[in-house]
Amino acid sequence: MRHSLPMVIAGSLALAACSARAEPKGTAETREAASPERGTPDVDAAVRAFYQPYTLPFEESDNTADWDRPIFSAAVRALIEEWKKGFSDDEVAELQDFAWLCECQDWDPKSFNVAIEPHPAPMVDRAEVPVEVAIGWNEIRSARMSLVRDGDAWLIDDIRSETFPDGLKAALEQAIAHRGADAA
Repeated sequence: MRHSLPMVIAGSLALAACSARAEPKGTAETREAASPERGTPDVDAAVRAFYQPYTLPFEESDNTADWDRPIFSAAVRALIEEWKKGFSDDEVAELQDFAWLCECQDWDPKSFNVAIEPHPAPMVDRAEVPVEVAIGWNEIRSARMSLVRDGDAWLIDDIRSETFPDGLKAALEQAIAHRGADAA
């Protein structure tokens, strides 16, 4: 079932209004990807966990916006918090009208799938993981996730994709700068 753009925007605005709560690092969502037999988090399991909410039927999902999930590094979280200062009830902020991990407004939870492409082993506390995201309706998005290890969890430090060719961090910085220029 596809949702209309007004419903998605209304849902995004509702989520933005409730987004003040912050989760501590290493929450259940990120810890479940840990590999106890090796004592280090499993990168592929972490990536699968990042996309798991997209596989839930809409009525069973908690509808938390990607930017409000505890899956981002401290550097990205700081940018997100600065970016969220631009939220208002009057209009949707730049980057607020779609889900970041799937680069979409709509997806089919029944056919949603993420394929983790072959990648090198993590280097110390960093990993680069290419993914192919099937959102449904024969639509596929490609992305490269830059992950950092934070304690017992892997967190997203950047995403490069068609929507974020220079990375999510750069897109957030640009959106913050645009808002500042518009206010001046």
